[in-house]
Amino acid sequence: MKKLLLISLVLAGCSTFKPEPPTPVVSSPKNVAETPEPVIVKLRGYNGPVAMEDVEVLQASKQCMYAKLRPNVEYTTVRIDTGGKVLVPIRVHCEPE
Repeated sequence: MKKLLLISLVLAGCSTFKPEPPTPVVSSPKNVAETPEPVIVKLRGYNGPVAMEDVEVLQASKQCMYAKLRPNVEYTTVRIDTGGKVLVPIRVHCEPE
């Protein structure tokens, strides 16, 4: 008898429980236009690409030409103190002509 009473109380308690409906999120037109900023993960011990010196770029380009390949120089942009950006060479690839 006690088991039957316990089961009826549990069932009655579960049937009367009503979860709250989720509240809708209203976004203003200002929030719609905003895009979330990407997450940038910083690597420990890595400060970014290292710029090649002019002599290194020239030597790498000459080595590509001696191998009868076309040099392809990769650049990255770096911000400078005056607020502008500068292209800096970081890598040289040798590609077929």
